[in-house]
Amino acid sequence: MNLGAPQYWGLLLAMMLLSLIVLGLLALLRRVAADQPGPEVWTRALAWVVLGMGLAGVAALHTGTAWRIAYAFGSGLLLLGIGLLGEGLRRFQGQRMRMRGVLTVVAAAVSVILVFEAGGRSFGSLLWVSAVAALMWLNVGWVAWHSMRPGFLAIHLGLLLSALVLAAGWITRGAVLAQAGPQHWRDALPEANAWLLMLSFVASGTLALLFVLLVNFRLAEKLRAEAVRDPLTGALNRRGFEDRSSRLMALSAQLGQSVTVLVLDIDHFKNVNDQHGHQVGDRVLKALSALVHRAKRETDLFARLGGEEFCLVLPGTDVPGARVFAERLRHSFEVLEIDTGSRFLRCTMSIGVAYASAAMLQSRRVDLVDLLHQADEALYEAKRAGRNRLRFYASPEVVSSRLDSRLFATTSAPSDFGASRPAWGNSSAGR
Repeated sequence: MNLGAPQYWGLLLAMMLLSLIVLGLLALLRRVAADQPGPEVWTRALAWVVLGMGLAGVAALHTGTAWRIAYAFGSGLLLLGIGLLGEGLRRFQGQRMRMRGVLTVVAAAVSVILVFEAGGRSFGSLLWVSAVAALMWLNVGWVAWHSMRPGFLAIHLGLLLSALVLAAGWITRGAVLAQAGPQHWRDALPEANAWLLMLSFVASGTLALLFVLLVNFRLAEKLRAEAVRDPLTGALNRRGFEDRSSRLMALSAQLGQSVTVLVLDIDHFKNVNDQHGHQVGDRVLKALSALVHRAKRETDLFARLGGEEFCLVLPGTDVPGARVFAERLRHSFEVLEIDTGSRFLRCTMSIGVAYASAAMLQSRRVDLVDLLHQADEALYEAKRAGRNRLRFYASPEVVSSRLDSRLFATTSAPSDFGASRPAWGNSSAGR
């Protein structure tokens, strides 16, 4: 590639302007997405790249010990910036940054550069910088490749390809210089740098755009999650519950699984707010939510229906299993000491349970609305019976289960759901 001086300096100026524009874009992204760790690291990294590139480029045009040291320092900043780009991507994905390794590589690289420059072997120094920079860009590509996850595959593939193009730019630079040899490398330097600048100009802009898209996709994902989550407890809100539960019920029917629904309600929660304040009430809600999150399976749905009332949908859970799970949950909350800031508080909850077999779901004799209504009926009976207890809606399938028959009351009239009149089983003594 034969470029005249005006074309070469024009390309260099365009590259510097692009870098400054990208730097400003990342700085703006850092302010807009302050809770995202990536833009902060990428902004700092690109600042080091621009500063190092400028310092090394100016120092390469001069002679003298001070300029040789400046060249080594500028090259070190350039390499540090490249390394930080990869580590910023690692941090953005929630992984731990490996700065000790990056700093070790940069320190070793600068030491070798100083040895070359002290011996008057600038040719070796240029080849060395090209090789290390190429390896560090390959490391950025490796991080992008191993950070891939569903929903972000195209962006990470683009990051990988951009890193490979940037690595190719440095490899091409080194190859052109190596072909010229130690006697004629000065004549080949403009061509070598021109190849580097051309490939970097294309890949750097693409890399910046992909970083912006990565953050935007993450923010959009966060907004979608927040739209279906209760911000206080992290449980699904009604919107998220209705969407996911309908799919879960359809899947359970398709797979031939039963479904159990639990409705949980904190006893005397109004008194907690009145006596201790809403801040303590919020702590109680969060404590119950944390307890449920630890106890439930990944496939179970947990939602806050409103106020102090929560719901659990347990696919593939039979009546005895539901009783054991619900009773353990009730007891765990009963003995839980909740730190209010000035004292420890204990609360209790009542639980209503409804059950539908796979056959009932497949024949559409019952749906989620029916189960919620049944569980609500069971919950109200638990409240009327003295609270801090568990009640089952006594559908024929529950009554015919292998539970101790003393858990269920007798029934006599049909209910609205084709089962017997609501009857209740007690698994905890009243208070």
